[in-house]
Amino acid sequence: MLLHLHDVCLQYIPEAALVRLQFHRPSADMAAFQRSMQAVAQLIEQNTVAEGLIDLHGLPDLTIAQQLWIATHWLPRMAVPAVQHTAIIIPENGLYNQMTVEMLHRAARHFISCEVQFFHMPHAALDWLLSFQDPAAQRALEQEWDAAWAARGQCVG
Repeated sequence: MLLHLHDVCLQYIPEAALVRLQFHRPSADMAAFQRSMQAVAQLIEQNTVAEGLIDLHGLPDLTIAQQLWIATHWLPRMAVPAVQHTAIIIPENGLYNQMTVEMLHRAARHFISCEVQFFHMPHAALDWLLSFQDPAAQRALEQEWDAAWAARGQCVG
């Protein structure tokens, strides 16, 4: 199932307890950024997600205000017991956001209990999250995601 939550494209697969998200456009301002992230938090707080993939492609460099808001408001909401693994996709040219995300991860380690891994490619992250269980299902998820982005250059929902 593909959803468009403000500035975020989200793929939710209930049978795999997996959610995948990526910004499809830069947030216009802090309020738009917060709306997008709060929509994701509401889904996670339902305790139906065990596996998360956060793709930082399309995310502009996070401002200091965004970083502080993530650290104080968003990350604590993500620390639900159901979440077991989180894969973060860092673009090859995304050094600033990579350093920012690593810093936020270190700062939140005391209340985030899930395992976090960093990747450059979504395919490798999905392999890890789905534990290589069902290659056909993984291909179907990737095809659904790719088709949505190819159809309009953004996620549709």
